[in-house]
Amino acid sequence: MGKCAETTSPGAMKARRPTGLHPPRRGAAGSGGRHRLQYDRQHEERRTLTSSREIDSAREPWSIARHFANRLAGALDGILRDVVVIGSASLGDWQTSSDIDLVCTVGGELDSRARDAVSPLHGNSWNEYGHTIDAMYVTSEGLAKGPEDIPSVVASVAGTLQAESTDGSLNWVTWLNITQSGVNVPLTADGVMTTVDPQDGRIPIPEGTLREGAVRFSRANLDEYWRNRANLSEQMYPRHRTDQPVPTFEIEWMSLGPARLLATVLTGRIVSKSEGGELAADRFPEFGSHLERVLDSRRGAAPARTWDRGDLERSLELARTCVRLGTA
Repeated sequence: MGKCAETTSPGAMKARRPTGLHPPRRGAAGSGGRHRLQYDRQHEERRTLTSSREIDSAREPWSIARHFANRLAGALDGILRDVVVIGSASLGDWQTSSDIDLVCTVGGELDSRARDAVSPLHGNSWNEYGHTIDAMYVTSEGLAKGPEDIPSVVASVAGTLQAESTDGSLNWVTWLNITQSGVNVPLTADGVMTTVDPQDGRIPIPEGTLREGAVRFSRANLDEYWRNRANLSEQMYPRHRTDQPVPTFEIEWMSLGPARLLATVLTGRIVSKSEGGELAADRFPEFGSHLERVLDSRRGAAPARTWDRGDLERSLELARTCVRLGTA
């Protein structure tokens, strides 16, 4: 199929990435012994990521996002203002198994009638599209203030609509994702998909504030979730069961999840799982061959393989390395 005129920013059809995860300079110690990140010029350098982000509305995931957004507009009867694609699709890393993540700006809080209208759209998305479509619904005022001033939002998490969600997308990483690589989905048949202009006024928050918030969230997530998740994974697949195969999801989750957060801590950017893995391979060459296998599996570039306890141990060693460095 031919390319549409719907592209990313002019002359930038491919997502770009910095040359490595070597830490930026740090300033004086802050409260609690934490060091404040200083963003070094070297991290503004970019090089081409293996998976490009080309916006072709005739192809997935863009065709799905557009169709779903128009259904949301009909269901919400005039209160839907904007829809932005975030997550893997916006970061050039959407895979056949990926979800689609949206941020929906609405003219007012969703009442029970509005929630009842959109809930089945999310709940049935896997059956209808072959992908779970999640969304956070936030007012223009809330989007402009930032996540720390919003007690809760209506949000679909793993296909289930929650009336008062306090996790999911309600964090600084989402806000930075919108301004760095979000993609606007038109609500009209003849509208054009475009990348979000960070100067368009919808998020009047300084970039430095967004970055600091995303770094702070990523540090906390590494410490509070991933540290414990690595221990849980070890318990789920004990060492004495060397014959027990380990699911592909577990290997990819533990290898790439902490790596992408470490990238945000060290560069102040939101990156995809694949880019996080590539950056980790740059920084930790001892994990290079392991990450190459994991990334090939994620992208479908290699035949399906059976992962074993040894593969999991490499994944957990990498995860804990990322946690240590990201929370130091």
